[in-house]
Amino acid sequence: MRDDSLARNLRAPGPGQGGCPMGCAPLMGSLRDMGALASPLSQADDRPDIGQRLPQILLNTTPDWRAACLELTAHIPSGYTYLAQLMGHDMGSSVPADSVPYTRPEGGVGPARRYNLIDNPLTLETVYGPGPAMLTHVYDPETCLFRLTRGARLARLYGRAAGASSDPDPRPIRALYDERNRDSLMLHELTVAWMQFHNRLARHLMAEELEPFRAYVLARAHALRCWHGILAGDLLPRFLHPQIAALDGDALPGCWALDETTLLHGLCRAFHALPLAAYHLGRSGLHNLGTLLKRGYAPSEAETDWHIDWPLFLGASPGAPLTGISASVAPELRAPVTAAAVIALDNRSAAEAGSLRPGNDPIRAAIAALPGDWPTRIAPARLADDFAAAHPQAPIRIDAEGLEWGPLYQFLMVEAQLHGRLGGFGPLGSALLRGSVLGSIRRVVLAPETEATAGLPRPATMLELITLARQ
Repeated sequence: MRDDSLARNLRAPGPGQGGCPMGCAPLMGSLRDMGALASPLSQADDRPDIGQRLPQILLNTTPDWRAACLELTAHIPSGYTYLAQLMGHDMGSSVPADSVPYTRPEGGVGPARRYNLIDNPLTLETVYGPGPAMLTHVYDPETCLFRLTRGARLARLYGRAAGASSDPDPRPIRALYDERNRDSLMLHELTVAWMQFHNRLARHLMAEELEPFRAYVLARAHALRCWHGILAGDLLPRFLHPQIAALDGDALPGCWALDETTLLHGLCRAFHALPLAAYHLGRSGLHNLGTLLKRGYAPSEAETDWHIDWPLFLGASPGAPLTGISASVAPELRAPVTAAAVIALDNRSAAEAGSLRPGNDPIRAAIAALPGDWPTRIAPARLADDFAAAHPQAPIRIDAEGLEWGPLYQFLMVEAQLHGRLGGFGPLGSALLRGSVLGSIRRVVLAPETEATAGLPRPATMLELITLARQ
């Protein structure tokens, strides 16, 4: 299932297209039609008098309930959950606004808010950072290529400092820009695949006698076109409800495009509940993903005896580990320790990030814009009743108030279990995901494609890109 309208837009730059000297991404339409700023402050909670309800999904879970949910929803190859997390990182890095000096109001302290540190969502900023002139530990300054051995799956290991007097921390680091992608093996390998893909493009362009920085700019622009194509044609179809996927991508209601902080805290948190604690991929048995990429100088298990079988992990080979959006959480999120930390983070960020809850006006408007009778079918009271009737064995007891004034991700996970298809989101989750991703893509600016890049490879799926990058 592909978003053909977006694919047409990606191939054909719109009128009034401007240039981006560092290579950003395609702009659909003219500059005056770009809509919201790339990184706006999140909208304020319009009902601050109603306290955030605790997420019952995190408070009450059992292994049997998790297994029952997976039996219903496990249709999505588990590799896509990490690709979705990479997309979430590329949408934003949310921090308290008062921690960013240039967002503080003059002459006083404003209301608690969240601010997105990603300047240009969905431009692979999480991979490229500010570029070769600023990140010499990530790029070779002479060639402007990422510092990678061809075919390497992991980023280069660096010492933090020459001596203890300049930096007393003895831990090494992996040469990736975004630290969120460093220590999770799946995200790490996905990031390095994009770096390898960029180097392949840039080497081809330099072989055509382009100077290194020009090759960097054109390769980055081409990689971003591929990134947007993979999001629209490979990732989103795995999670979208068919009715939302069938809508005209150029005519989606504007209220479905969330600000990045609400998207991250309200929707993308559902992706973090998907992965299991360990996978059996048929090579080296069970492994906890958190231990595979050690932080010391010694070779990690990921570099010695354990390799991700990406064709299996992304569903191209039979027997792939499967998952799906459901009203349950991964085992590592069970109460009391880890779940309590997640709940505390959610409650704090909810007060700062704004419209995380279905009872807030922006989400009410998004629900009202759904097609057909969906606004009635997913009203909190009916959703709570339908869930109780469908799953009397569930350890969670969710009422209408808990759904309306609990975190948005809880509502979306319950909706997905009742109304999602093949492990994906229900109609509201699909609408918010599709509207937000396409909205961000349309706000990105990129110079038109050049003759030099017209013949470069265009992998349509993440697996195609990984295969190409490792050749």
